[in-house]
Amino acid sequence: MKAFIIALIFASALAYEEEEDGGYCLSHEATGAICLQGSTLADKLPQAFYACFSDSNRRGKGGKRGKGGKKGGKQGADTCHSFDDIMQWVEEEFTDDGCVLKQIGWMDDEGNFMHNIIGADLASLADGVQAGLSEQGVADCVADKMAAGAEKYAHCEGAYTEEEGAILMDVFTKIAEYKCFTGQFKEACATFIEAEYVEPLIMSLYA
Repeated sequence: MKAFIIALIFASALAYEEEEDGGYCLSHEATGAICLQGSTLADKLPQAFYACFSDSNRRGKGGKRGKGGKKGGKQGADTCHSFDDIMQWVEEEFTDDGCVLKQIGWMDDEGNFMHNIIGADLASLADGVQAGLSEQGVADCVADKMAAGAEKYAHCEGAYTEEEGAILMDVFTKIAEYKCFTGQFKEACATFIEAEYVEPLIMSLYA
């Protein structure tokens, strides 16, 4: 299951969530394509999506997320889910992400990050997109989320063995990193589109 946990980080290219983007009346697929254009990811992702989702017997992310949504709906500040239930949810929720990450070469079969490949792909993004990405910003975001989670679920500490607790801490850290990085990427993408396309268009209208 660790391979599915590892899959949480650096899934920025998959961060096309449910809501629409930044007021531009564009889908996340459209804004993502703009921000990834000219990068190595623009070539690798279509092939990865085909490899992971072309099988008609495979359930898409929607089906898996729907399943996860039911469990999430039962959670509350007073609920301490079992270790097995949490790990099952992680596997169901992120197995597709893991498939794509392996296909683009960001993760090996053992769940290890291929940092050289990740760095090279991110370096191929437009300068305007890269400018909005910050390791420190992600680290600060993760620290805030982990502190909030530790306070909210402090009463669950005794519900797990020492080994389970260590694994869950790793899980929650990876989820926080995933959420923080994808959120940062979406903001960087929106800023890039505004600076490179929206503002020049507005200026041309009033020139």
